[in-house]
Amino acid sequence: MQTSLRGIAEKAARDKTYRFRNLFGLLNVGFLLWCWNFLKKKSASGVDRVTASQYSADLKGNITRLVERVKGGAYRAKLVLRRFIPKTGGKQRPLGIPATEDKLLQTGVTKILEAIYEEDFFPCSFGYRPGIGALDAVKGVPEHN
Repeated sequence: MQTSLRGIAEKAARDKTYRFRNLFGLLNVGFLLWCWNFLKKKSASGVDRVTASQYSADLKGNITRLVERVKGGAYRAKLVLRRFIPKTGGKQRPLGIPATEDKLLQTGVTKILEAIYEEDFFPCSFGYRPGIGALDAVKGVPEHN
């Protein structure tokens, strides 16, 4: 975990009533470069058709321009590319694929919010948490014969 996120997590653990301000300031080039490591690079490209490989060709430049747009108020998320995945019985499930740049920014915001709110979860909470899932919940259930 980045030092800035660790500090936020520690503050959230110490003071449950603390109201965080200026989290927007964390969305900087260094932080988003770190967040890049968490993106699935082989996932589909969004409506702009820019793959992770293409975006990474000038990663620092692209992220620098992204941060400038975000901080300058000019950033707008791109439309989500809609695809349909076939289901059994002939139905289709809609799937929304965001653009690579939007995925990166979403990852950054997610990391910040996780650092704050992870401190509020009980050890027995398993839903929608990083590194914890339904299988972990099942492991904690005693067997009844």
